Amino acid sequence: MSIGWTANKVTLLRVVVGFLAVCLFGRGPWANLTAVGLTVAAIALDALDGHLARKKQMATAVGAQLDILGDRMIENVYFTYFAVVGMVSLWLPVLFFARGAATDFLRGLAMKAGRSGWAANAMLETWWGQALVASRWSRGMYAAMKCLCFCYLGLELALTRGPLALLGELAADVQAMIRVGAHVLTWMTGAFCLLRGLPVLVEGWKYIAGNAAPVGVAKSVAQEALVKEIREKSGGVAAFFDLDGTLVARPSLEKRFFRLLRKRRAIPARNYFLWLREAMRLMPRGIDAILQANKVYLRGVEILDEHGQGDTDGHSAEGQPRAPLRRNPRQPVPTFLAQAIEKVAWHANKGHQIVLVSGTLLPLAQTAASAMEVELAARGITVTIRVLATQLEELEGRWTGRILGPAMFGEAKARAAKRRAEEMRLDLRRCYAYGDSLNDRWLLAAVGRPTAVNASKGLGQMAKKLGWPTLEWRDLTPEHSKFREKNRQIWRVV
Repeated sequence: MSIGWTANKVTLLRVVVGFLAVCLFGRGPWANLTAVGLTVAAIALDALDGHLARKKQMATAVGAQLDILGDRMIENVYFTYFAVVGMVSLWLPVLFFARGAATDFLRGLAMKAGRSGWAANAMLETWWGQALVASRWSRGMYAAMKCLCFCYLGLELALTRGPLALLGELAADVQAMIRVGAHVLTWMTGAFCLLRGLPVLVEGWKYIAGNAAPVGVAKSVAQEALVKEIREKSGGVAAFFDLDGTLVARPSLEKRFFRLLRKRRAIPARNYFLWLREAMRLMPRGIDAILQANKVYLRGVEILDEHGQGDTDGHSAEGQPRAPLRRNPRQPVPTFLAQAIEKVAWHANKGHQIVLVSGTLLPLAQTAASAMEVELAARGITVTIRVLATQLEELEGRWTGRILGPAMFGEAKARAAKRRAEEMRLDLRRCYAYGDSLNDRWLLAAVGRPTAVNASKGLGQMAKKLGWPTLEWRDLTPEHSKFREKNRQIWRVV
């Protein structure tokens, strides 16, 4: 019978193999040698589960946490055993326990804040932190050091210790040299373990302050009533739409906004050099992080229009009118693709929640939501469109260039959609999602009804492989032109 191997199954197998190896230690020289072989196999499986997750696109937040849990169990059980039999200091497993507990605690706080310990939305922001913790050379060196350490101690146990040692009685100076080698190797591994945990301790400390407030406070009766009302209206279904390339033709809204700012000379010349420096820092996280998570060019730039009141997504409460725009009304207003408007209208008529999930700036996404509401109003449809987008820190009416929370791209889109579904008690298996690029694949995979729209080559291949439907949406067609003038009039009023 064929077994469908997944990365998580390989991780579980690795833990079983590691425990079996430790159980064999001390049961005779040949059992010790077998345990050394199983130790090498356990370390090899550690590399295999990550490779399998990347190759088969199985990487998930749960899988990453399971991988970390497997690492903790393996290293702790090995060092604890060797400490019990007197081959290493008892302080060594204590060090690994303490370091693992501290880093895992801070990672948990970071995940609660919308960050993660991996991928583009990692909690580590400094280049040296990413190099020490997330780089392949660091992970590979750490795995090799642990493997060498465990195998060295296992071979020492099999060859030189006890009455059944394969090499028999050794000279005192040879025995001393072997012992010195064991101590040097184990403490070097412990030191490198501490070094790799240092960036998490340094950069994760800020999340303690962010979680100092009481948690688990119950929602108010009004909030519960709102959630219930929304669920009843939508039937527990939402449609998640990517913005650039899906609802709006490229170039993206942010690129158009950048051109507008550059034309007005609103971006200080120093910001371009700051952007390049930030791009170098983000380089280990890939080109997508450089393009999506680097907003330093907006440092000191006056804030775009924002709605003065509303929920955390920048929209007014259900049934309440939007607050007036505050300033700079000449920000770019998007022109939607015709089929996109029809699809959003179809979902709205079905009573589905409409949510824009975009990596663009929150004010630009809010403007797009307002414009789409106007398009729907011209068709006699009244709906509140919610927004999940990249939010920037503000100081005295200007942006600082720092992103608050996660940059909304890649896996962050899927996490945001799942949080929204949990808040609104939506059934993701019945929800819809629309995206155009490979960066949207996590969002599409999070729902039961994904659709690739104007798909890039990579997403098109993935959609074909997984059986996702594909659509091609083009510009406005003549039959929609009758709405244009009416929409312009409504937008002027807004």
